Amino acid sequence: MKINFTKKQYETLFKMVQYGYWVASDTEDNKEFSEMEQYLNSFAKDFDMEGVQFVKEYEIYDLSREFEDQLHEVIDKYEEGVFRDKLAYHMARKEFAEESENHEYNHEEAFKRIMELEEKYHLHIEEHGLAKLKIEE
Repeated sequence: MKINFTKKQYETLFKMVQYGYWVASDTEDNKEFSEMEQYLNSFAKDFDMEGVQFVKEYEIYDLSREFEDQLHEVIDKYEEGVFRDKLAYHMARKEFAEESENHEYNHEEAFKRIMELEEKYHLHIEEHGLAKLKIEE
């Protein structure tokens, strides 16, 4: 099968693959992801895409530092959002578990209360960042 792409479509797909590969490269079995990433990278020159070069010594297509940094701006922003979401999630679950020792919730009440607690932590993190976060013993 053959698929035709415009330059813009290729660039978008290229970025999507790089973002996906960033996540998948942490897994043990990422050979097929690596092969797809390299295959797609091999067309960068055909689309006049700067920032991708073939490194003969290693037989791979690699990104320039500048291009990689551009991609990581998006990845870093995403990871920061995930961190904050997970922090709010875990803090809410912790507080809910403590509350549940003294109060019994039905399924609907529990769900509603957890959502309220998550929102409380999201607002707190949004307002203060991590400045007021403490770990007590």
